[in-house]
Amino acid sequence: MRFRLVLLFLTASLSVLTAQERRYFYHARPYGSESLINPGTLFINAGFDILQSATHSRDLSTIKLGTGARNVLDNLADPFTQIEKFGWDRFIGQEVFPTSLRIEEAQWFPNYTLHFLGGGMDARMMYEWYSYHGFAAPALMAGLTVAAYHLVNEAVENDRYIGPNVDPIADIYLFNLGGALLFTNDDVAEFFGTTLSMTTWPGQAAWNPEFNTLENHGQYYILRYPVPFAPAYRLLFHFGDNGLAGLSIPAGDGEYLSFAAGTTQLQLRTVNVVNGARSVTVELGWMAGIYYDRENSLLASVMASNRINEKLRLNIYPGVIGLFGFSPGLFVSLGNRNQFIAGLSFRYSPMGLAYRNKM
Repeated sequence: MRFRLVLLFLTASLSVLTAQERRYFYHARPYGSESLINPGTLFINAGFDILQSATHSRDLSTIKLGTGARNVLDNLADPFTQIEKFGWDRFIGQEVFPTSLRIEEAQWFPNYTLHFLGGGMDARMMYEWYSYHGFAAPALMAGLTVAAYHLVNEAVENDRYIGPNVDPIADIYLFNLGGALLFTNDDVAEFFGTTLSMTTWPGQAAWNPEFNTLENHGQYYILRYPVPFAPAYRLLFHFGDNGLAGLSIPAGDGEYLSFAAGTTQLQLRTVNVVNGARSVTVELGWMAGIYYDRENSLLASVMASNRINEKLRLNIYPGVIGLFGFSPGLFVSLGNRNQFIAGLSFRYSPMGLAYRNKM
């Protein structure tokens, strides 16, 4: 049953990806964050995004992926029974429609931003990547890529829970598939890619071999729109496991210096359990950032927050600093109790390498 369910999900993912010729989200720029875009980096950054939360350990050996996958597939296999246990009113009001602004009942917010808009753009971006690099079946490859990261994302998030769980039901069946379908439309893709300058500014994911941890990862997106009375300036919305609002100031030659501040996810918290079905929310903290980009490809950023692992984080992307004839990306972050993390990233590599001091 589970195998058939996975095939059904993959088929549905592929069916909404149609051959498109224009590229709105991938331009093969050899510098900045766009130089890191490939199926491997998307899988790592998006599939393991939840490990940024203090609720989850970044030690990859502690992830109970089998438990999480079983939980997700069991719930996807019988969605109506799980929703019935959770309550249809609660499901529709918390997961589907924005009926409440209370943090305990606003699970719909990441569903629309991350799974619908972000996931939809990822599907279109991967099609453009595979098409640009000459793959014979770009729609098939893009569908497999986004389906894989969505399933892993849900499994990692639910790796220690067995029971009724409506979150992956809403995420995958409604918002991930709905977003992928939406972004097959050229008018929609042009609106988000051109009018709103939507793109991804992913982390520079790196593996620490000494502690087997994943560092500096995360899938982030931006939207920008010209200020009505000063169109050279742009309003900025930066979102992922955070939501930051700010302003982008032109710096010449297609470059922008941006400032943004807002909230970020600190950790997950169970609100209640009804009929065995749990409701989960997030605890929020603050975050602020300074970003420098060229033609929508992020060159460098500095982010400060009250997160445990990253009080301060600096990212410099490939194409900015030359080193022995090539130009890797690099990052440095400081956390609680003098925790120090640093690393390198490389274009077209799914992960870089990181150093982490002993605590």
